[in-house]
Amino acid sequence: MIGTLDHTTVTIIALLVFAGAVGKSAQFPLHVWLPDAMEGPTPVSALIHAATMVNAGVYLIARTNPIFAHAPEAMVFVAAIGIFTAILAASIAFTQTDIKRVLAYSTLSQLGYMFAALGVGAWTAAIFHLMTHGFFKGLLFLDSGSVIHAVDGEQDMRRMGGLKNKIPITYATMFIGSVAISGIPPLAGFFSKDEILGEAFKNGFVLVWAIGLLVAGMTAFYMFRLMGLTFWGKSRVDPEVEPHIHESPPSMTIPLILLAIPTLFIGLVLGWPLGGGLLKTWLEPVFQDAVELAARPETAFTFMGIDGALVIASVAVAAIGIVFAWALFGVEFLGIRRAGNPDRVRALAARVPFLYRASLNKWWFDELYDLLFIRIGGRVAASMWWFDRAIVDGTVNGIGALTADAGRGLRRVQTGRVQNYALGIAIGLIVMAGGYLVIAGR
Repeated sequence: MIGTLDHTTVTIIALLVFAGAVGKSAQFPLHVWLPDAMEGPTPVSALIHAATMVNAGVYLIARTNPIFAHAPEAMVFVAAIGIFTAILAASIAFTQTDIKRVLAYSTLSQLGYMFAALGVGAWTAAIFHLMTHGFFKGLLFLDSGSVIHAVDGEQDMRRMGGLKNKIPITYATMFIGSVAISGIPPLAGFFSKDEILGEAFKNGFVLVWAIGLLVAGMTAFYMFRLMGLTFWGKSRVDPEVEPHIHESPPSMTIPLILLAIPTLFIGLVLGWPLGGGLLKTWLEPVFQDAVELAARPETAFTFMGIDGALVIASVAVAAIGIVFAWALFGVEFLGIRRAGNPDRVRALAARVPFLYRASLNKWWFDELYDLLFIRIGGRVAASMWWFDRAIVDGTVNGIGALTADAGRGLRRVQTGRVQNYALGIAIGLIVMAGGYLVIAGR
C-alpha cells in the first residue's frame, strides 16, 4: 500500500503521525504538560509517566516503521526533535529542586533518547530503552514517593539531606535506579543507552551521537546531584519533622525491591551479548523490512573496534558526570565520604548567570506559552468572539429583525375588506398604465 503512494504523501503522513506522538510523549514543543502532571501521586507518576502512557508515542512510531522507512526526511526530523528534547530537558533538570520535577524532566530527556533512536533507525534499541526505562524510572518515582513520605510530604531537596541511614531500603533502591539511568554497566540503562549511541554513530548521525553522549553525562550529573541533596551530607530537614523520619512500610518498600531486581539484571538478560541479545531476536521480524530499506549493512559487534571505543566513551562521560556531582554535592559511598560544596556551586552558577536562570526558569517556555496562547491568543480569541457576536450574529439577527418588521408592516395591509383590495388593484392598474404611456411617449 505504501509503495503505491508518492514520496511526498508518505512523508506528510509520517510527519502527521509523529505530531500525534509528540503530544502523547511530551516532546518539544509540546513538552510542558508532563512536569506539571507531577502533581499527581507518585504511583500514578511511576505507572503512566514512566512506564506506560508517555511511551505510547514511541510505540506508535516504532509500530508504524514501514511508513517512516519510506520517508527518510521524516526520520531525520524525528531524530532532531528527539535529541533536542533530550538535551533541553536534561539542562532544565540541572537546577530543579523539587525531587519529582527532576525525575519528570529526566523522563522527558529519556523519551527524547528513544525518539532519537527511532529517527536514526535504531528501532530495537528504542524499544529496549523503553523497556529498561520503564523499570528504572518507575523505581525512581516510587523511591521519590517513599522519600516524600519519610519527610512528611516535603518535596524540596534543599530541605532534605542526611537520609541515607534513616531510610536505607529507599536509599539503596534509589541508588540502583540512579546508577542504571546513568548508563553504568552492568545495569539495565547501560545496555539500551549504549546501543542507541552506537547505532546513531554507525548510521552516520554523528551529531545525534555527540549530543546523546553529552546528555549521558548530564543525566549522571543531575541524578547524583539528586542523591547528594537527598541522602548525603548534613540533614536540612525541618527540626519538627526530623524525629519522625522512618522507613516506609512494606507496602511501599516491597515494590521498590521488586523493581530494583530487573533494574539490575534486565539489561543482561535481554541485551547480552552486546549488539545482539534476546530482544533483538524477538523484534527482528518487526523491523526487518525497515532495516533492509535503509540499506545499512549490519556489522558484528567488536569490542576491540569502533564498538568498544563507543562503549568506553559513553561510560567514561557518565562517570565524569557522577564525579562532578560528587565534587559539588557530596558523596557517602563505599567508604568515600565527601561533603558537598555549596559555595562552589554558587560560584559556578554566578559564572554563567544566564544559563543558570534559563535552566531554573525552564528556558521560559511557560512564560512564552502564556504570552502566545493566553495573552495574545486570548485577545485574538476575544476579538474573534466580538466579530462573531457583533458582525456575524448581528447581520443574521438584523436580517431576521428586518424581515419580522416588514412582515408586521405588511400585515396591516391585509384588512380583509374587498373594497380595499379593489382599490389597490385599481391603483396598480393606473400606475401600470401611466408607466406604459410615459415609456411609449418617449
